[in-house]
Amino acid sequence: MFILASNRVLLLAVLVSVALPNSDVPQSAGSTPKHGQAQCDLELLTDTDGIDFNGYLRTVFISVRQNWYAVMPPSVETGQQGVNRVEIRVMQDGKIPEDFLKLTGHSGKEDLDRASLTAVRASAPFGHLPEKFSQRFITLRITFYYNMASEKHQKGDSTKSTRSPD
Repeated sequence: MFILASNRVLLLAVLVSVALPNSDVPQSAGSTPKHGQAQCDLELLTDTDGIDFNGYLRTVFISVRQNWYAVMPPSVETGQQGVNRVEIRVMQDGKIPEDFLKLTGHSGKEDLDRASLTAVRASAPFGHLPEKFSQRFITLRITFYYNMASEKHQKGDSTKSTRSPD
């Protein structure tokens, strides 16, 4: 995980590149896509008021990723490429109001857009927001990369990083 902290935005750019495993190695259902690459970035767009959201965001990311792999379109296995973005509002109780789950960047490919939205919907509700956080909600942006490198990865972002123990 790459963690960037700024005054207004805590960016958790989770760069998980999954080059698909050797076919000799058994894998559990839904753990990774069967062929191709999948990456996503998770950004917290809300001012955190100094509250540590790293653990919370990691949990959200893992849930979304597992559900995303479970609904990965077959076209990804054959190399279909695309990028899309989903923005969500997570309320204090972890729920996402349907009006606040939006595809803000379309891939131009219906199956990829549907998979990203389905993964987020299937992951909700998330856990309660941190107890010390006083705002009513947080806003997250998740960018899904299908057989493409993340923009942050392409730029060679040399920011401080912490690796996820996945």
